[in-house]
Amino acid sequence: MTEYPSDPQAKLDAAVIREALAGYALANQVIEAERQATLAQMSHAESLATWRDLMRGFNERPKMQQNLDRLDLWQVEGLVDVRRAGLDG
Repeated sequence: MTEYPSDPQAKLDAAVIREALAGYALANQVIEAERQATLAQMSHAESLATWRDLMRGFNERPKMQQNLDRLDLWQVEGLVDVRRAGLDG
């Protein structure tokens, strides 16, 4: 017995790990399908409100805003997509 109860006591079974990973993959597929169905049901106004809420929440947390080059580009790309789609209200 080891000092810590969470320490592995035996070698991990590869079949169990494969089964667990397959379960996670299936769960991810279900979650993604649900997410896509939800997004497909959203109106343009709801989608835009969600986007703006996400951006507002992020902009209110300056400590999270380190190394933002990629995130800034992503935000600009999102705004351009919204404008192109005519959803900027």
